[in-house]
Amino acid sequence: MIVFDEHEYVKLENNCNELLSNEQVRFAGIVNKMGNLIAGGFKDGINPFETDEKCRMMYMQMTLELSMRREFNSSLGVVNYIASKRENALMISVPINDNLLLISTVPSTLTDKMVDTALQIFSKQ
Repeated sequence: MIVFDEHEYVKLENNCNELLSNEQVRFAGIVNKMGNLIAGGFKDGINPFETDEKCRMMYMQMTLELSMRREFNSSLGVVNYIASKRENALMISVPINDNLLLISTVPSTLTDKMVDTALQIFSKQ
């Protein structure tokens, strides 16, 4: 298991909180390779669409999906992000170092703009 020092955890938590300050964002979290949420969460006052158990299953699924898509990096190029637009939410997965940034927004969010915003936030030193 990879353990983050307190400074790294605080940085990830602060970055997720900065992303959560966007009015369109419902959830921003960092998930490790095992599919465990290690930083971030839902915006205050937002009720998840799923139970905690289903959310954990979704984190694992999204981690696995990225891992499977990376199998084609040599021919198709590196995965920049994965997006799934649904009736109630836009789900975006963005690889951040060895982890995965998961973002849930309102469905009308412009995907590329949200990804650019997230990458700007997470690239700060």
